[in-house]
Amino acid sequence: MTRVVRHDDMTLSRRVGHQLDRIGSGYQAFLVWLVERCRRAAVWVVIGGLAMAGLSAVYTVNHLTLDTDPMNLLDPDLPFRQLQREFEAAFPQLDNLILVVVDQGSAEHRRDAVRALAGRLEHQPAVFSSVYQPQQDAFFDRYGLMYFDVEELWRMDERLTAWEPFLGMLVHDPSLRGLFSILTLALEEDSKPEQRTRLARLFALLSETMDAQRLGQPHTPIWKQAMIDDLTDRDDALHGFLLVKPRLDYSNLAAAAGPLGVLRQHGRELSEQFDVRIRLTGSIPIEEEERDTIAEGAGVAAGVSLGLVSCVLLVGLRAVRLVSAMVCTLIVGLLWTSAFAVASIGSLNFISASAPVLFIGLGVDFGIQFGMRYREECLRTGSHAMALQCAAAGIGGALTLAAVAAALSFFSFLPTAYRGFAELGLIAGGGMFMALLANVTFFPALLTVFPLSIRSRAVLPSHATTGTSEGLVSAMRFRRVILGMTACATVVAVAVLPLLPFDFNPLHLRDPLSEGMSTFRELLADPDTAPYVIQVIADNGAEADAIAERLRSVPEVDRVVTLSSFVPGGQEEKLAVIDEMALVLDPILTPREPAEAPSTEEEVQAIRDFRETLGVHARDAGQDQNTLHSLMDAMDNLLNEAGGSPLMVQTLRARIFENFPAWLDRLRRLMSPDEITLETLPESLRQHYRAQDGRVRVEVFPARNLEDNHALRQFVDQVRQVAPRAIGSPVGILEGGRSIVDACVRATILAIVLSALLLFVVLRRPGEVLFVLLPLVLTMVLTVAVCLALGIPLNLANVIAVPLVLGLGIAFGIYLILRNREGGSIAQVLQSSTSHAVFFSALTTMASFGVLGFSNHRGMASLGMLLVVVLTLALVCALVVLPALMAECAQRGWWVVSGRDDGRQQAGATASEG
Repeated sequence: MTRVVRHDDMTLSRRVGHQLDRIGSGYQAFLVWLVERCRRAAVWVVIGGLAMAGLSAVYTVNHLTLDTDPMNLLDPDLPFRQLQREFEAAFPQLDNLILVVVDQGSAEHRRDAVRALAGRLEHQPAVFSSVYQPQQDAFFDRYGLMYFDVEELWRMDERLTAWEPFLGMLVHDPSLRGLFSILTLALEEDSKPEQRTRLARLFALLSETMDAQRLGQPHTPIWKQAMIDDLTDRDDALHGFLLVKPRLDYSNLAAAAGPLGVLRQHGRELSEQFDVRIRLTGSIPIEEEERDTIAEGAGVAAGVSLGLVSCVLLVGLRAVRLVSAMVCTLIVGLLWTSAFAVASIGSLNFISASAPVLFIGLGVDFGIQFGMRYREECLRTGSHAMALQCAAAGIGGALTLAAVAAALSFFSFLPTAYRGFAELGLIAGGGMFMALLANVTFFPALLTVFPLSIRSRAVLPSHATTGTSEGLVSAMRFRRVILGMTACATVVAVAVLPLLPFDFNPLHLRDPLSEGMSTFRELLADPDTAPYVIQVIADNGAEADAIAERLRSVPEVDRVVTLSSFVPGGQEEKLAVIDEMALVLDPILTPREPAEAPSTEEEVQAIRDFRETLGVHARDAGQDQNTLHSLMDAMDNLLNEAGGSPLMVQTLRARIFENFPAWLDRLRRLMSPDEITLETLPESLRQHYRAQDGRVRVEVFPARNLEDNHALRQFVDQVRQVAPRAIGSPVGILEGGRSIVDACVRATILAIVLSALLLFVVLRRPGEVLFVLLPLVLTMVLTVAVCLALGIPLNLANVIAVPLVLGLGIAFGIYLILRNREGGSIAQVLQSSTSHAVFFSALTTMASFGVLGFSNHRGMASLGMLLVVVLTLALVCALVVLPALMAECAQRGWWVVSGRDDGRQQAGATASEG
């Protein structure tokens, strides 16, 4: 009974095998027939192909749209994407913001520049939907002191009380006359030790100010340094901020070009007006700078790449017309593929826009394989028609199998959550069939319309080609050494496979010297200004406060801000201290008529009188003698060089009293606050922390610099343990990276499985299936070890190399195995046009992509370097390791190939019918 079942199984297997053989022979005959028909109607095929390419180009230009929103690269159904959409719906004003950073200059100038810029932008609602000044509106001008600690308020009270007489005089007479008059009185009276200390500090600052004016250097006003030490400007001592929400056009590659141009124009004007520096940062400016960085070298890289590819093809083929036909076929196939992309998807994203790169890499491989096989048959038959038919019969099946296997590899990305890869896989997979169709129809027709000369047909392989073949054949004598070294390297690579890092942080791909990135990194290094924060939405204020309290105990958290954070504690005690300050400063704060402005001569005379008084007191100054002498020298130098000119007086007055009236007005407002409650907070602030449905936002700031991937991962993981529904840029970066890694792993496994099934069905020999997959698997495994040795991590840019590896790795193995099936030894395969085509195909792709390694963009540079590594390993595995293994297995009797010449017989039969 068992024997009967086994006999039936064997019979069924033979029947299936015979049926598959018939299908294969029929398809091979179809390819030969198709190429022959295209040769006979060559002119019409070329015209039709070019017409289709032209129509495809017009269709693509008229219907192609661009989706430059990076969030659309990921599946919207991912949990963190759903949380992100929920947060954006609750707080739409916080999405897609441009952060304007104002620094340098004085705090008053920074504040004025921010307000001036906000005023300009608010008058352009068609360009900017919202403009927000954090902690810089009328509310904080009045209630700012309520956010100081009580100790800080007492310290300010002591300082202002000590300088009250001096301030009073300046309020009454804010001129050089008033300043030096009160300084003269201070010198002449018998003051206490602490007063003499303050006076000595004031003299030292005055000396520095005069020296700075004489040397043309910037200097902070004296009244700030000596009297208040910038206590009232603690909230923006280093930077002023403005949050701007632009109206973006995602149908344009530069979606924010208009708003950014307006901001930069206003920024240049206000920078000159207020003597400050205005910079733009955030995701929108950084992404625009990244596009500019890529575009800067794109033209040069394309030209160099095209030149290198042409040189490689000319060296390998030594026929200008054949190379021109390949390039023309490549362009036609690319245009067909572009129309397919628009028809199937409609819009391109940053990842799917790289589909032309993959098409060129594999499309030129198809052309090289067909072209070099055609040249080989020309040398053998001497007939153009027979050469085309034999090339179709000999390489057509391999091209088809390679195209289908590569397409399956690309289609493996379709079920993944990374939409960027899924759409890229659909376009690239469809492009493989376009490339196959172009190379078995348009390419033969083009070779017929513009035939190669007799000399070009009969030209022998180049010295580089023959030298390479001889070297590969010679290497087979050391096949066991090669296989042993490969086995050792593979074991090591598998062991270190888990150590290969994936850099999921997009900051590491961008130019650190660009304005947006340098500003962003500067803010990121300071916990007080860190732009990477985590957001948590609570149902109400009480829940928000409870979440915030738990998060404050997390070591990775620096501080937590909710709406309640803007209601300060200890208000009763703070109000008492402020009332006391206001009472002491009442003579200063009460507006009164100032003294009549002095003339230039009066101010110069006040300076000279003070200089004489200094000379009298310098002899008895004791330990302050050096300070007084330094001040006298500074005054003498300034007076001697400027001669008491009106410009000197005006400049010195501006340096000493700069922004003093504005600060005095602000001080008056700060001295009259009331109790702060949630209801008295400004509406703009409440809208930024409380949604319309009553939910409240919790803002979590990191304690460490999140430019470090380990710190970012720890920050996100620890916060999510307390608040699982946390969202924000750090969460999006981490989860997006994990989604990409998961997509690559899943797609790679699926691609290998599907390719193995396809190869098993077509080849029906497990040994050959393993041989075909061997270059692919070895290339991927060894790439890990080489990347670790060279310090090249996988990142969001060079991960595009993964689908290219799948396509080329399988194709190389298919070409060599099917050529070996035609008969002959391993040495004959290595000396054939097939191995030459594999060699030059890898060199061509390497030359095309290797130029990216010199790009100014870190991501593109890493992609170029990784592709050079991958293609080098793919070439070595296909032309060295695979033949060595095949030869060793053949010698041991583990693998036997029955040579066939069915292709040439079929081509001959078709030619006879013709």
